[in-house]
Amino acid sequence: MRRISILVFLLVVFSVSVFSFVIQPFGLFGNVSLVRHDLTALIKVVPFAEFELGQNILTLDNINALLNEEQVDIDENAFADALANGFKLSAPISLGTYVNLKLGALRLVPYVRVDGNIALDLPKTFAELLVGDTLIDHTYNDTKEGFLSASIMANGGVALMLGDFYVAGNAFVPVLFSDATETTVTVSYTSSSTPAYAELNAIGMIRAYSRVSLNDIASGNIDSLIDELSHLEDYGLSVELGYGNDNFGVAVRNIVITPAKAWYAVEVTGNGKATYTAQGTDITFEATYSISEPMVARLLTPVSITPPIQITAYLKNDGFIMWGVMGSYWLDGNWAVKGYAGLNIGIARAYYILGYNQINYAHTIGIGANLFLLNADLKLTATTNTLFPTNNSTPGIGIALTFSGGL
Repeated sequence: MRRISILVFLLVVFSVSVFSFVIQPFGLFGNVSLVRHDLTALIKVVPFAEFELGQNILTLDNINALLNEEQVDIDENAFADALANGFKLSAPISLGTYVNLKLGALRLVPYVRVDGNIALDLPKTFAELLVGDTLIDHTYNDTKEGFLSASIMANGGVALMLGDFYVAGNAFVPVLFSDATETTVTVSYTSSSTPAYAELNAIGMIRAYSRVSLNDIASGNIDSLIDELSHLEDYGLSVELGYGNDNFGVAVRNIVITPAKAWYAVEVTGNGKATYTAQGTDITFEATYSISEPMVARLLTPVSITPPIQITAYLKNDGFIMWGVMGSYWLDGNWAVKGYAGLNIGIARAYYILGYNQINYAHTIGIGANLFLLNADLKLTATTNTLFPTNNSTPGIGIALTFSGGL
């Protein structure tokens, strides 16, 4: 009996010492081979969620003004980054659950997850027209396609892992996938010197597709959602391949075999107008805007949806002084990188992550607890458009949470 107790104790100590949830196996930098670090002896269930918002549009002062229904500063200081790089926003998300079933050297890992990104990208010319120097006797008109992109998918599948290699078969449906050619914004500008007058107009439309009605999602109409998702012929099929050991890994995700079909379209329109007039010392500035309610309609013919291929990689060390770097690249041009360092004492760890994703820097503090049967990891993130935040920095937030329970 004493030998069994000692064996169990050594197993627990060894297991918690190698536990690592810093890189989520099915997250934004995912690699299924990382499930080897969730302490599974037989079977474990692991729910997870990751979200991050970054932007360069609103400073902290302007966010507070909006929340308190006060005046928002629209000037060159508040929009300094937008004047240099254009208006940008990014909101990646990943949430789901996987089960790790260990059968000797073989692992079966069924999973469900929803992941993707929503991004805004407007050229800096738009910011220059809004807050730059007033152009006299000047006209301007331009249309930007794909200024807002969305690629959020619901996925379900099974990964088969043997040694350091794995392959996963995946079925997917679009939750929200934007149409770049139908998602447009048109900006026009006109001005005159006599009388002193300037007018800026913007008209935009967003069009996206989904397998299910977004009205059913908003209203919680479960029966209708189940009926829509029961049509398996509308599912897309893809494959994921990867390799990973304790220190290095690489994976290729979203290798599409058959595209998914979307039966619903959603459209949102909006417009805004800003005017400047001056007569003597009397100067007037006015701005108005309106945004329509989303219009959802079922299509007569479905639209084929193919998510972009994603390539992820990591390099790490899980010793007492833990460190690592991870990167993710999508073939549509998006990419993100992060690096971390911290202390790992087995049953607990704390670490700091610095990331960058073409729009903002992300500063993350993470903590984890490892109790073999129950494990958890929490990350809290503050994003900003500058490496070192200032009064004119544009903030964002992020959170990631992973639990693990089982034997």
